[in-house]
Amino acid sequence: MKVKVDISSVAGGQQFHSVSVGELSIGEDDFSVRYFIEGDECLLEVRGGTVTQRRSGSLTFVMQFKEGASTECVLSEGGQKFAFPVFTQVLGVSLTDEGCTVSLRYLQGGSEQTELVFTASAFGKKNLY
Repeated sequence: MKVKVDISSVAGGQQFHSVSVGELSIGEDDFSVRYFIEGDECLLEVRGGTVTQRRSGSLTFVMQFKEGASTECVLSEGGQKFAFPVFTQVLGVSLTDEGCTVSLRYLQGGSEQTELVFTASAFGKKNLY
């Protein structure tokens, strides 16, 4: 299903907002949204209580979120590779016929609090362009 992707986050006192067009795919026990940010291909996958975020392009990373669990983010930029811990405090997921929402609150690098809301809404619904 074609969707409008809206991502809002707050990290380290800075706000980030991005809007894109994507494709929501729904499986038996999972769903994913493929979209683009700043020319980079992105994929958000939800499966069994775990959310995985991938970005490929000028900035490449893989982050995995599972409520109450520590994971590792692997990031590549400018030929350099970095890894840092991520602890997911809160993970909320909603899937309806009209789209999906993923809400996260997590600590990056052990101390930087981040809150993120990812929404993918079907075209033709209210509040869409």
